[in-house]
Amino acid sequence: MDQLEALNARMRVCLLCQAAGFFAWQAGGGVAASEQMPASLSATGLIVSLLGFGLWLVTISLYFMDARRAYKSVGYDVINDEWARDVRRRAAEAAFWVITLCTVLAMTLSNFGVEGALLLKILTGLSVSSFFVATVVYDRRGEGEEDAA
Repeated sequence: MDQLEALNARMRVCLLCQAAGFFAWQAGGGVAASEQMPASLSATGLIVSLLGFGLWLVTISLYFMDARRAYKSVGYDVINDEWARDVRRRAAEAAFWVITLCTVLAMTLSNFGVEGALLLKILTGLSVSSFFVATVVYDRRGEGEEDAA
């Protein structure tokens, strides 16, 4: 089980990197495309967006390679077992509340003249990233079992 726990820990790190990468991708793209932002930030936003996309793409590939490795080496489906489904359910609930609060905040900010496309990009980034972060928070498989014994 040590190998499985190590893979699970690595997969959680990949999820955190996916969250950061996806948010940077969306927020950077929003800043780059926004007409309200200074032109000097457009290039910076594009670079942040491209770096975020690259980070997200690499870490999502590593995540699924680790899941496949766990299935082949241990014969255990770490992505689709009962524990993982429960974690995803709870993470989706948490992400729902994040997106609800962010939508209210975005609606409020749009009343003060903030561009809707920029808000939508940031809202999308926060929604997906909050799901990834909540998954990591709720997925504590193998942790604390020594205390129970």
